[in-house]
Amino acid sequence: MEAAALLDAHVQLKRIYTALSEALDVTRQLADAVDRDDRIAVQMLVSMRQEPTDKLSGAHQALEQQRQSLPAADAARLAAILKGGEAETEEEAPLAGQVGANQRILKQLVDLDRVVNRKLAREKSIYK
Repeated sequence: MEAAALLDAHVQLKRIYTALSEALDVTRQLADAVDRDDRIAVQMLVSMRQEPTDKLSGAHQALEQQRQSLPAADAARLAAILKGGEAETEEEAPLAGQVGANQRILKQLVDLDRVVNRKLAREKSIYK
């Protein structure tokens, strides 16, 4: 895969990481507001989570468009890396590392979201 394609994908993955970090921060604040039973802060923070979600969507869309524009072999290689596959070359290592970092922060976000959702929704939680 060409260096430019790897760099473009890495830029999008960093954008995803930034958006996930923002969402995690807002979710932490949301968890604190739920613990304080501050309904106004909860409503405000729930709406604030939309911005990082929109950023995530845009970065994922750009990454998918990039993947689709690549030759078939490169597109398949990029898809494998994005699914957590290991780097096969030294040039792929930063991309694979960023995928791993994104997966770790996403897990933290989902775990915290699960806790907050259960506190807010109780038996109506989307998490069972």
